[in-house]
Amino acid sequence: MLCLGAMNFGTSTPADTAFAILDRFVDAGGTFIDTSNNYNQWVGHGGESEELLGRWLRTRADRDDLVIATKCGARTTVPGDPGDAHWEGLSARAVSEAAKGSLGRLGVERIGLYYAHIDDRSTPLEETVAAFGQLAADGVVDRIGCSNTATWRFDRARQTAAAQGVAQYTVIQQHSTYLWPNPPALQGVLRRGTPHFQHAGIEHYDYLAEHPDVTLVAYQPLLTGSYVRPERPFSEQRGYAHPTAYVRFEAIRHVAGELGVTVNQVVLAWLLHHRVVPLVGVSSVAQLEEALGAVDLRLDDELVAQLDKA
Repeated sequence: MLCLGAMNFGTSTPADTAFAILDRFVDAGGTFIDTSNNYNQWVGHGGESEELLGRWLRTRADRDDLVIATKCGARTTVPGDPGDAHWEGLSARAVSEAAKGSLGRLGVERIGLYYAHIDDRSTPLEETVAAFGQLAADGVVDRIGCSNTATWRFDRARQTAAAQGVAQYTVIQQHSTYLWPNPPALQGVLRRGTPHFQHAGIEHYDYLAEHPDVTLVAYQPLLTGSYVRPERPFSEQRGYAHPTAYVRFEAIRHVAGELGVTVNQVVLAWLLHHRVVPLVGVSSVAQLEEALGAVDLRLDDELVAQLDKA
């Protein structure tokens, strides 16, 4: 299963192109679409992506079959200034108000999957967990999850929810790809004293193995084109300029050549094999077609072992 990222829809990806991508995705069997209440506030007012999805959803007769995921916590409270100093955060009030805003922009009565976009350590975890649990109890959201969150914080949130008797996070969305980032990158970028934009490391995968009820959604799995575009070397991506990354890059290039497919497709197929949902952001139907080709690409045990051990 692939998740289609809609971050740029309605801004850098114009509406007609976005509609064509969405229609093709659904026609190919896709049901999982990702957005956020703050997309694309660094070039617009924020919420453009949700608004476009709302317009598109009104054109679909099969909208009940779709899972629309959106997020809260990183939307600016000062229009025109998306700096993290003004992020709404994850207080009970912020979460409740953000959910109402997303429901209105999307034009839906329920949100399929609702994420805490960033970890807000300035708000007691008990308060955030209770707020998300209340949304689930009220039927406003079907499932809840979080993004850019350290494994220990994710587990603590789940334990807190269990103690409160409310719904637990069952999805975590992190920056993840075939290459392993170097250890410092796993700490994330510090914003307001909290690590944000975090990679999924070996510890996350270990947690998934022990908790089959949890799903990892991998954003930017293709490193914004760095696997296949020489002008965007992966070494310039945050956290990937180290020896292990170079070795794994050569390994996946070799496998792609053997199979006669693109490196991007092998990356996505490898993630799918490991029970990870790749979140792909595309700006054209052609890019989507390449990603869809990975769904039917089966890596045999020998190739998986070769890639895993690189």
